[in-house]
Amino acid sequence: MQFLSSARSTPPQPLMPAAPAPAPVFAGEPDLAAARAQVEALDALLEDEFQALREQRFERLEQMQTDKVALLESLQLTANHVATLPDRPALWAAITESLAASREAFRRNERLVTRQMVVVRDALRALQAADPTASVDLYDRLGQMSRRGGRRLYSEA
Repeated sequence: MQFLSSARSTPPQPLMPAAPAPAPVFAGEPDLAAARAQVEALDALLEDEFQALREQRFERLEQMQTDKVALLESLQLTANHVATLPDRPALWAAITESLAASREAFRRNERLVTRQMVVVRDALRALQAADPTASVDLYDRLGQMSRRGGRRLYSEA
C-alpha cells in the first residue's frame, strides 16, 4: 500500500509537444538522373506487383512494398530538394510526367487488390453463413433425388 501512495504523490508531468522536424538543408543540385532511374524502377516494380497480384503470389508482395516505399521516400526527398530551387530543371518536368503515368499503375493495382479483398470477404461470409445442420441433397444411383429427408424439405417450404 505504501508503494501506491508514494506513486500518487508525484504530480503527472505534462506532455511536451514534439519539436517539429527541422527542414532538410540541401546542398548542391538534386541528382535528377538518379531520380529518373528511380521512377523507371518504380514503374518496373508496379508491373511486377500487378503480375504477382494477378497470379496471386502474395508472398512476394511484402518485399515489393518495402522496395516501393523506399523508392517513394527517395523521390519525395528529391522533390523537396527541387522545391527549394529558384528554377525547376527541365528534366524534373519529364520526371513528374512519368510519375503521373505511374499513378495510373498504382490505381490499377489498388483496384485489383480491392476486388480480391471483396471476393475473399464474400467467400468468408458465405462460409460463415452456411448452416452446418442443413440437410445435404443426396442422389441415388439413377441420379434421382433420394427420398431421405424429402418430407422435411417439403415441410420447410
